[in-house]
Amino acid sequence: MGAGILIIWPVFFFYVLLMGPFCILIGKRTTSRMGWLMSVPLIFVPFAMLVRLMFP
Repeated sequence: MGAGILIIWPVFFFYVLLMGPFCILIGKRTTSRMGWLMSVPLIFVPFAMLVRLMFP
């Protein structure tokens, strides 16, 4: 399981690099509140799942 986590971390950070600007774009087109509302499920929930995978 430890080697799988090493593969998942770079994928997660690539995902954040893609989704971060998308959430900023949503925030600029609508309101900053909507950008934050989109960022929580799109970025922080996968991060929480990744942390959960690290601790069995």
